[in-house]
Order: sequence, then C-alpha cells, then structure tokens
Amino acid sequence: MLEPKLHEKRVLKEPLVRLREVDITFGTGRKANKAVKDVTFDVFKGETFGLVGESGSGKTTIGRAVMGIQPISDGTIYFKDRVARGHAPDLEDLTSKIERNFEIMMDNQNAATVKINNYLEEYKRVYYKYLYSKFYDFKTKELKDYPDGRDRRIPEGVNIKDTKLVNIKKEANLKFISITIKDNLKRLIKAIRLLQKTIQFTDGLNDFIDIDKSTVDAVTRGLKDAETDVFNIKDLENQVYKHLEDMNKIREDAVNGDYTSISKFLDDLGNELKKMISIHKSISTYIAISQKKFKTVVALTSRNKHRQKWIKWVDEKIKKAQDRNNKLTEQNYEEVKAILQKESITDAVEKSKIFKDPTKKETKDLKMKMQMIFQDPASSLNDHLPVEQIIGEGLSNFPEIYKNKETVDAYVNWYNKDKEPNRQIDASQVKYRDVKHYLIAEMVKAVGMLPEHLSRYPHEFSGGQRQRIGIARALVMRPEFIVADEPISALDASIRAQVINLLTKFQKEYDLTYIFIAHDLSIVHFIADRIAVLYHGDIVELADADELFNHPLHPYTKSLLSAVPLPDPEQEKNKVHFVYEPEKEHYDYLVDFPVWREISPNHFVYANNREYAEMQKALKKQKEQSK
Repeated sequence: MLEPKLHEKRVLKEPLVRLREVDITFGTGRKANKAVKDVTFDVFKGETFGLVGESGSGKTTIGRAVMGIQPISDGTIYFKDRVARGHAPDLEDLTSKIERNFEIMMDNQNAATVKINNYLEEYKRVYYKYLYSKFYDFKTKELKDYPDGRDRRIPEGVNIKDTKLVNIKKEANLKFISITIKDNLKRLIKAIRLLQKTIQFTDGLNDFIDIDKSTVDAVTRGLKDAETDVFNIKDLENQVYKHLEDMNKIREDAVNGDYTSISKFLDDLGNELKKMISIHKSISTYIAISQKKFKTVVALTSRNKHRQKWIKWVDEKIKKAQDRNNKLTEQNYEEVKAILQKESITDAVEKSKIFKDPTKKETKDLKMKMQMIFQDPASSLNDHLPVEQIIGEGLSNFPEIYKNKETVDAYVNWYNKDKEPNRQIDASQVKYRDVKHYLIAEMVKAVGMLPEHLSRYPHEFSGGQRQRIGIARALVMRPEFIVADEPISALDASIRAQVINLLTKFQKEYDLTYIFIAHDLSIVHFIADRIAVLYHGDIVELADADELFNHPLHPYTKSLLSAVPLPDPEQEKNKVHFVYEPEKEHYDYLVDFPVWREISPNHFVYANNREYAEMQKALKKQKEQSK
C-alpha cells in the first residue's frame, strides 16, 4: 500500500540543481539528431521533480546528462551554484552566432530580391500582354506593339484555368522566394532564442562576477536593442510571408476555376505583389542597419586576445565620424573603445569561481554527491560480483566515506551494544574493512534485505530485490541528489509500491532530492512535487503535481493524462482518448513561434500567442467548473 503523497504542503527551498539551455545532440552534420532542446529548469533541495514523457522524449537522456554519463552539446548544468556539467555560456561565441544569422538573413534577402524582381518583370509582361496586347521590353522597360498585329488579350469571362497563365513553370520564382522567406523566419527564431539566452545570462552579471558594471550594461543594452530589432524584422517578415501565401492562394483559386475575369485575377495578384515588395525592401534596410549596430556587441564580448583587432576597427569608425563631423557617432565609438580597454566580459566569466569549469577532483566528488538508480535492475548489476562488492564499489572509490571519526564511532557504538565491558572495543582497535562491511550491511537492512544476502549474486534475486540492491548501492554513498530513472517500470504493481515507499522513507530520513523519471503520469503524480512534461526533447508544460493533473493545458499533456487507466471498468470503457496531432495543433509555429510562459503561478507552458490566449480561456473555464 502506498503511503501519503510527498508533495502535499511541501515548502520549496533553494535550487540544488539547475539546468540552463541544455542541448544534447547525437550524430553530426545531416545525421545530427537533437534529442534534448534548450531544456531549462530548477530542482529545489528536498523536492522530487518528475520528468514525464513517452519513450524517446529525452527524459532518460536528461537524467544521464545530469549524472555526467551523457555529454551535453550545449548549455550548463549547475550543482549548488557551481558548474557541474557543460560550460558557462561563451559570450563571444554566442554573439558571433547571432552575427552569422544576420549575415545569412541578408544573403537570403539579396537572393529573394533577385527572384522578386524577376517575378515582377514577368508579371508586367503578362499584365500588358493579356490586358492590352502590348509587348513589355525587359531591357528598355517600354511597351511596344506586336509585329504581327495579332490581338493577344484574354476576353473577360474566360476561365483562367483554361489559359496558360497558371502553369507550374511560372511558379518557380515564387517557390524560391517562399524557401528564402521560410529560412529567414527560422533564422529569426534562432536569433531571438540566442539573444534571449544571452540577455538572461548577462543581465545583472556584475552581481556574480568581478567585472566593471559599465561593461555589463553596455553589452546587455546592445543585446536588448538587437532583440527589439529582430522582433521588428520578424513582424515584417511575417507580413511578407502572409502576402506570399495570399498570392499562392490566388493562383490556387485560379487553377480551381474560381477566376473568370483576367483583370480581377491580375489586379488581385498585383496588389499582393506590390505590398510584398514594399515590405521586403524595408526588411533589407532594417537587417543592414541591425547588422551594423550588432557589430559593436560582438566587439564588446570579444576576448582580451582579440581586442587589438577590434580597437583598430573602432579607431577607423571614429576617424570616419570625425571626417563627417558626426559628433554623436564619434562619442559612441569613443565609449566603446574605453570599454574595450577594460577586462573582457567573456574572460571574466571564464575566470570567475561560479562559472569556471570544475576541476578533476570536483568532478570526482560530484559522483559521491549525485547518484543514479537505473531503470533495469538486471542489466545495471554485475552478475559476476557478489552483492557486497556491488554495493561497496563506490565506497572503495571514496574511502573517506567510511575512513572518518564519525563513521568509526558509529561502528564502535554498534559493535559494543549489548556486549560485556571486557569484550568491548575502542576506535584504536577498529579495522576499516569492518567499518565498510558495517555500512554495507546496515544499508542492506535499511532497504529490507538481510545481511546474509551480501554473499549472493544478482541472478539469485527477484526483480524487486535487485532494485533494492540498486537503491542500496546509491544510498550507501550518502548522496544529496539522486536521479531515479524509471526505477519501477520493470516491476510488478505490488513491488512498485514497496520501492516507492522506500524512496519516500529515505527522502525524509536523509533529506534527499530526486529527479524521478517515468512515463506513467499516475505514478509521478503520487511521488512528485512538480512535474515537467517532455515531448521530443522540449519541455512543453511544468507545474505543481496537483495543478498539472487538475488543469492540464498543453495538448500533449492532455493526451498523456487521457492514457492513464481508470479503476472503474465502465468509466474506462466510455473514456474519450485525446489524440495529440502536432501538425494540426501547432500549424502556425513558423510565423508565431512558441516561448516558455507562466500562465498561472508556477504553471508554465510552451506556447505561441494564439495557443496562450486559448489556454488562458481554457484555464479560466476549468477553474470555474471546479468551484
């Protein structure tokens, strides 16, 4: 029988483990597969944090990354406010990536401009040919009569689908334009995320590291200006994309026979084309200006070893401003030069205690403080070793756990209990191997097994007993934090309850912090304080356990909850399953991209503006119905 819920009335303390923008990619180049994408969350001391998702969602990969088993491609994992895995953000690299996105966007704009001009010329030729029977000369831009004198006008009333106006070849330019616009939209989303990641890190950075405040302020201000520019460019690019889609819709309607007027067809197409060209031109100007401004941010985040190159670049800008008698620009670049002569913000981050990479000794010590309980108790235990050796392996690697006064005194007290004074021992008579055996035996008893089991081998035990051995192996290290990777998925229902009760008991006794990974939401609801729902490497919803169950908002969360079996056979039979179809649910992510939002206190969802508005209405309705 399961004991009462852990997460009721729990007060969360300071974060023990923090994940920031963690990416994990398998493979390289075209075969690269991003298993975990920009995952960010905190695990508070003393809590159980649930990670839920179907197979392949990335939950086990995250757990293995926290433990250092799986290398991370990007991002940082902190343990007690120190870098544990990955690296602190490289500001020089981040700003260079943002600058590169600006460059590619500009290349796309230039390529699209050529194709738009080609399409415009073709449109003019078709317009004058079929409305006025005139020849439009591409070179001279003049209208001429056709030499043969034949009337080429299409009479009003003729269905456009019966003409050659909407053939596939003439869509080539539009297709190319569409590809470049879509790529720019993706680049803009990438640039926004990079900017937001960098701003989040730099804003108030001088409170944590020894760096001049003016340097941090200048970098953060430049990043925020760039973020505003990129959002404005994104809004304009969305408009271009809409006009392009409207043009394609007009052509589709013509192919379907909905246009019987040549003038209306060309006017509708021309109006959309005119609007698209006007906005496209403004985007090109906007990107060029933003790209030029952002160059200063790249300079400010450069390392000390690259400073001379950037100081030379600034000197050239100052000289140009002086030649043009532009006092304001000259003053701005003088301020940039003054900052460039101070310590680099990137170097200051790398040297700081909180953000520097852990030493080999610190990495080794983390293995003692962080332990993992694996999913399959059969494959995670070595069948060739007795139980005592399996549990004691960690103690052999960290002898300081049992070679200390406190543990020796505990052993002496245990040994002398109920013994005659003449048979008692003191600390000087203790052998460390006996202390080690004592710790292992006590832990075996704590997980509900017997000391005589220590000489046996894993294959002699049941699945539940093997999992108890795995728990003992983790707990004997006296860790502060444990990743429990689906520790009950391979066990029978009755054994599951026993294992969960054990984890509950040890959390209270040792003030443990858990990441509990599972695919069964009903189990996680019981044991977790907060739950994060993962889908294909993205956290799509995060909330307190009861809040998530009572008010699920993301469609994937709803689909997982609808899959939880009901105890009443009649209710289970009549239950309506929610089917999650990402393509239908998130059809507009290209133009209205999703971000992490707090929809109610401590309840976060991954949604775009449209979805967020719908979720707010749904949440309000749910809460009204529950009253």
